[in-house]
Amino acid sequence: MSTPTPGDHSATPQEASTPVSDRRYVPTRSQVLRVLTLTQNTSAMVFSIFLVPHLASPIAAVFGGLQVADKTMMIARDLYLPLEPFLVYAPLTIHILASLSRRLLILASCPTFTLSPLKLRLPRQIHQILGYPLIVLVSTHILTHRLIPSSSTAPISSMSPSEFGWEFVGYNLRKSWMAWGVYLTLIGSAVWHSLVGGMKIVTWLRGDRKTRVTENSQGPSRLEKGAQGEEKKKKEIEIGQVGEKQVVVSKRRKLGLRGLIVALLGVISIGLARVASDTGPISSITIKRYEAVYAHTPWAHWWR
Repeated sequence: MSTPTPGDHSATPQEASTPVSDRRYVPTRSQVLRVLTLTQNTSAMVFSIFLVPHLASPIAAVFGGLQVADKTMMIARDLYLPLEPFLVYAPLTIHILASLSRRLLILASCPTFTLSPLKLRLPRQIHQILGYPLIVLVSTHILTHRLIPSSSTAPISSMSPSEFGWEFVGYNLRKSWMAWGVYLTLIGSAVWHSLVGGMKIVTWLRGDRKTRVTENSQGPSRLEKGAQGEEKKKKEIEIGQVGEKQVVVSKRRKLGLRGLIVALLGVISIGLARVASDTGPISSITIKRYEAVYAHTPWAHWWR
């Protein structure tokens, strides 16, 4: 029986008999992108359960001012507050991480760091670009309107939801004109990002359903197109277009969407104006507690 030489790298009978399933599985880039896209879209849909009733308060303020806005907010809080970690913090964090990871993976697929291929992988749509400043705006909003007010540190002393309502918003609006810009920018950007992102999710759901139906109906004949499909996937990976299918929106729909955003901001501006006018005298103790909230968020003073 001959013995293998040191330079002989041929597989031994034991290695050759090792089943393929026992080998280490490494997912492809396209598979990772699909998982990240699924995570990004599903987390956004869960977060929308909180976002829709949360935006009802400033609209309700148009009809009833500060008092109705507070009542609407309390009703919404009763709906989502028991599940706040699962409806707000978890999906928002997952959505941000999945979106950033997906974008970094697309950027990393660039074979050379030349300007032209790199520009194709950077966010180009408005709702994608708005997502990045929204991270700062939403994080600051959560800190100043939810997390910091619940702190036990004096003089905040764990302000309850009944103590910390739309009066705080009215106080900010009456103190600084910058607060108007921040609130309207936050709401406008969030609504645009959500609406266009929702359209993409609907398109993604329809495409995924069509893919499943096609796969089930084709059966074994699908093997005939296997080579072409693999080649297409490789090209998509090379240019970073996996999961980057554009949603074609007609000019009429774009104008309608922009008009809807402008009209919504106009309505909310009326609501904010009513909240500011309905905000009466505030005790010095409450003002100290309000100011302590911003003292714990130093960068919030940039727009106050």
